[in-house]
Amino acid sequence: MRKRQQTSVREHEIHKNRRVVYWLVALFGAFVRLVVGLATGGIRHPQLLEYDWIARSMIAGRGFLFPHLDVNYYSFAAPLYSWLSFAGYWLFGSIVPVMLIQIAAGGTLAAIASLIAERLYAGSIAGFAAGLLVALHPGLVIYGATKAHPLIFDALFFALALLQTLRIAERPALRRFVIFGLIVGLGTLSRGTIVIFLPIAGLWLLAITPKRKWPNAIRSLIVAGLCSAAILAPWTIRNSVLHHQFVFLLTTDAEDFWRGNNPHATGGSYLNNGTLVIDTLSPQEQSEMRRQPNEIAQANWFAQKSREFIRASPLSFLRLFVTKLYQFWWFAPETGVEYPSAWRNLYLLYYALALFLAIVGLWRTIRLGPPASHLATLIVVFLVALSILQSLYYVEGRHRWGIEAILLALSGVGFATLVERIRERRKSIEETS
Repeated sequence: MRKRQQTSVREHEIHKNRRVVYWLVALFGAFVRLVVGLATGGIRHPQLLEYDWIARSMIAGRGFLFPHLDVNYYSFAAPLYSWLSFAGYWLFGSIVPVMLIQIAAGGTLAAIASLIAERLYAGSIAGFAAGLLVALHPGLVIYGATKAHPLIFDALFFALALLQTLRIAERPALRRFVIFGLIVGLGTLSRGTIVIFLPIAGLWLLAITPKRKWPNAIRSLIVAGLCSAAILAPWTIRNSVLHHQFVFLLTTDAEDFWRGNNPHATGGSYLNNGTLVIDTLSPQEQSEMRRQPNEIAQANWFAQKSREFIRASPLSFLRLFVTKLYQFWWFAPETGVEYPSAWRNLYLLYYALALFLAIVGLWRTIRLGPPASHLATLIVVFLVALSILQSLYYVEGRHRWGIEAILLALSGVGFATLVERIRERRKSIEETS
């Protein structure tokens, strides 16, 4: 009895210490972003994008409006970030509260990466390393501290969805499925591609669940799907009624697809010389596109141009897809055209190291066998599926940054693996000397 009590006390102390580490990682990540935001003026005067315009349009009583390509768009973007910005202006008359929430979300993302890494059976060193890598991630720091942009929330929802799936695997309680569904639903209102995590997680959970328990698992997955649908339905209904046809989330997906699939496409928004891809349209095409009566007509125009390109040049379409997939996981020639070259080189070194550590971490996790290898499979399938989906459209560095915190969880495992190997080698040398 006394040994059992001592074990229980020891486990409680370990759990308490780990919670302290998570808090420290989160606070450090937020502190880094706060310092950068204050030093650059990004908190008070961040780079404002279309989401801010939409928020100001709502404040002015014009609704969810954004003028784009000479047409008024009412479903230009996923709505969550613009809603947050609207709340900031309406309640406080400023974008500062949203930037502070964004900074807190960046710190939270670092802690979530720590939690994911520790669940890969790699110990506290892996969690701490993963958290530090996210806390110091150059792209996530710049976006979180200087830009009024939803990237940090996108990354947070991706990581939360993965973490919640791992928690369901540990204990498949209905409440955990409900939370998972809510995370995916809210996350989709920030970044539509997260919706693919629902079927991926569902299939993975069924694959690791004994068949006799499938009925309960399927019922719980249906509940999760209904929770996601309940969050998304009002926005989808609003869009569909407004445009007199089904519009799931936004109307710019056809333009995004064209941006990566046209005769002048390079894979991203820019050509190698820094020119926007859309500026390669001929004057006649520009005029025709801008004369479209509304956003649906403009979306149909872009969709038609994409189809014409694919039918005329199917091999070019496949070549572009492979190029974009490569650029998703590495770099494009035009990567970083909006930043100083020194920043690009700094991030290149950071990412090369993180990618090497992630490969080591993945190798180690797979070698452990089940259940660790099952968790690694889920992470790989999710990352690969999302990269394939994004590569059908167009690719920029920020698209990988949305899921890079998950990759960095594997990097933390890789770092812990190398530390373990170094310790074993030192011990072996000491024993033989």
